[in-house]
Amino acid sequence: MNKPTLRTLIIEDSEDDALLLTRYLQQTYELIHVRVDSAEGLSRTLKQGEWDLVLSDHSMPGFDSFAALQIVQQSGRDLPFIIVSGAIGEDLAVAAIKAGAHDYLLKSNLKRLIPAIERELQAAQARRTHFQSEQRFRATFEQAAVGIAHVGLDGRWLRVNNKLCIITGYSEEELLTHDRPSITYPDDIPDELNSMQQLLAGDVPSSTKEMRYTRKDRSLVWVNLTWSLTRTSTGEPDYFIEVIEDITKRKEATERLRLFARIFDTINEGVVVTDASNNIMLVNPAFSVITGYSATEAIGKNPRILHSGLMDKAFYDKMWQSIKKTGRWQGEITDRRKNGESYVEWLSISTMKDERGEFSHHIAVVSDISERKAAEERMVYIAQHDFLTGLPNRMMLHDRLTQAIAHAEREQRKVAVMFLDLDRFKAINDTLGHLTGDKLLQVVADRINSVARTSDTVSRLGGDEFAIMLPYIENADDIAMIALKLLASIAGPCVIDDNEIEVTTSIGISVFPEDGVDSESLIAHADAAMYQAKGNGRNNYQFFTREMNRRTLERMLIKNKLSHALERNELFLLYQPQVDLKSGHIIGAEALVRWDNPLYGKVLPAQFIPIAEENGLIPPIGEWVLREACRQNQAWRKLGLMKITMAVNISSVQFRQKNLGEIIKAILSESGLTPSGLELEITESVVMQDAEAAILLLEDMKAMGLKLSVDDFGTGYSSLSYLKRFPIDKFKIDQSFVRDLTTDTDDAVIISTIISMAHSLKLKVIAEGVETAEQLAFLKQQGCDEIQGYYFSQPVSAEEFTKLLSSGSGLCKL
Repeated sequence: MNKPTLRTLIIEDSEDDALLLTRYLQQTYELIHVRVDSAEGLSRTLKQGEWDLVLSDHSMPGFDSFAALQIVQQSGRDLPFIIVSGAIGEDLAVAAIKAGAHDYLLKSNLKRLIPAIERELQAAQARRTHFQSEQRFRATFEQAAVGIAHVGLDGRWLRVNNKLCIITGYSEEELLTHDRPSITYPDDIPDELNSMQQLLAGDVPSSTKEMRYTRKDRSLVWVNLTWSLTRTSTGEPDYFIEVIEDITKRKEATERLRLFARIFDTINEGVVVTDASNNIMLVNPAFSVITGYSATEAIGKNPRILHSGLMDKAFYDKMWQSIKKTGRWQGEITDRRKNGESYVEWLSISTMKDERGEFSHHIAVVSDISERKAAEERMVYIAQHDFLTGLPNRMMLHDRLTQAIAHAEREQRKVAVMFLDLDRFKAINDTLGHLTGDKLLQVVADRINSVARTSDTVSRLGGDEFAIMLPYIENADDIAMIALKLLASIAGPCVIDDNEIEVTTSIGISVFPEDGVDSESLIAHADAAMYQAKGNGRNNYQFFTREMNRRTLERMLIKNKLSHALERNELFLLYQPQVDLKSGHIIGAEALVRWDNPLYGKVLPAQFIPIAEENGLIPPIGEWVLREACRQNQAWRKLGLMKITMAVNISSVQFRQKNLGEIIKAILSESGLTPSGLELEITESVVMQDAEAAILLLEDMKAMGLKLSVDDFGTGYSSLSYLKRFPIDKFKIDQSFVRDLTTDTDDAVIISTIISMAHSLKLKVIAEGVETAEQLAFLKQQGCDEIQGYYFSQPVSAEEFTKLLSSGSGLCKL
């Protein structure tokens, strides 16, 4: 039978005693031993090998068992240390045991040696096993990837590992001075206490909770806390063991996934995920809303179920080439919904690759842009068409004309442009109102379209101006034929809101390439030709000539000069006397504006007033006329001359100014003229345009003390019911009736009627344009109150008028 090996270090100064001891041990063990008898020898031998046991004599020369025990202990080795001595007292033996010796016995009684050795070897093995277990636990505890802690029943930390310190941001020393609730997020403490009570009550063997800790830097960390209760051998609660895992990143990732899921389910764009074979794997609700296909209907299908048939094979080939080459594609595409309706979408496709770098999925994002496309098309339509008539506007005309010119140039053909302007449309608008005018424009647009060919472009340029672009023209006769048809079509009877309206148009024509090689010049030259047609009596057409272009340029120059006329003091007033027929004395004057330009000389009102109206210059010019007329009248009064009334014509533009009353008050205050010294002449058509509003404005002016007269009376469409409500002082008979009253009985009857009606309304009457004695005699016979005209005096300067007033000039008695 094999003996167990025993590696023994014997501390003995007596060789005989050592021999005796070894022979005794060899009876039981395969003995390996070394004898030493000094501290140096013991230290050296401990370092040289592994030992199972130390047997030491107590008393040796210069050395004893206490010193030997201390050396063994300092070596860090856990070796059984047994004292075998010839003589050791009880007190020394007890002291040795207290110092760390495991046993002692006498050399004279070795029977107890083997049992003592066996006992201490087993004890040493047990200690080593326990130590190794403790080391493994400590390594696990300290090196664990999760936090581990022992927590007392009072909640205080008893032991914590390094990972828990990292999770919480506290050092080990800091944690051991805290309790667990001090770092638990306040909202989570009740749940934590509840779990603790369940463990203490034995309701559950362990508990796992997700909760939050407050780190040292006050940030929050999510942890997964698993804890159990350790009990004593008697079953009493001892302490809690906690395993704490930092799940902050996992929680954030989970929250991101939840967010992505919510985004996936709630975004307005459709999302489609397909596999490598392009079969649909996943769709979101927006996809179903856009396409009409539910997720059940779409999953497993190929996206070809959405093809509208409107995109050709070349389109899809190019799309897939881009996807394969770059991994992505985006663009506009027309697909078809489940109900068969086609729609426009913005499609973005990207790809995903697997770990081998091969395409594994396609992700498509679909935006239904049908409404946006429709809105864009509507905006383009609005930008290119007139809102009132639906005709192409100036911008579209220019675009089409430019294209037609380019085509005609290649084909060596002609293109014509017709510029149409309705005759006397302003009078219709002022008399019957803008609503009636708009309806008339719509009727005219329809009539022009009825004559135009399908290849022509009919356009409304603004106001009462229309243009027609005629491609594929062979000769001037063809153009003239179309122009005649237009004149005839537009001039037909027109009844709007029970009003029968006579409407005609003037047409100007320009032709490519003779009259211009671009759209701007062709339209401008057609416009110039239209003005020539107006000048030739209206309701006709004219082809453009170079002379017309010269006059058009002249109009542009006049416009530019006129815009600076006021600041350069080029405007001045003439005054035409108004004479009382009973006394023959001058009782008033009409202020008439004139323009003296260094380049053009004295420009007649008929030349510059229409240009001023077209370019918004009437308000400043009109205000200047009022101011200068009032200033001059007050100047005459200061000279002690006869007090007369200054008549000033108010245009329709001025009459519609909201601050007209304030302007007049300011001018009267500035000049010092009393309100009764100013008479405002307002045309019949202006006051009838919005009669109710006109009455209110006229009443305000009358309340100021101004005199009011209706100019050009008899040329408009006055209602007697309104006339008697107008707070006016005078009718002014238009010179068109006075001119032929001695030869035209109708004019004479009209004048007689006007005078009679005015007097019945207790109004005065003044006739303008009186040039002959016969006209004067007739007017006086009919009871006309006042006259104005060349028979007495043409318009004169302020100096000349001063002389007339000073001399007391008047009409001779008939």
